[in-house]
Amino acid sequence: MDGALGFLTFGTLGFVAAFAYLSARATEKRRREGGPKSALARGKYAKIEEEAAARRV
Repeated sequence: MDGALGFLTFGTLGFVAAFAYLSARATEKRRREGGPKSALARGKYAKIEEEAAARRV
């Protein structure tokens, strides 16, 4: 029984670590390529960007 518990524990931890690694790589790639921002970020900064664009004109 201890072997199965250890297997499940380390299997779960391994899965979480692999998922976190892949997620971090995808996020970094998106950041480098200038990918789309989240809806939350667009809403927060849309007003600031509009004001900055108005000042430039």
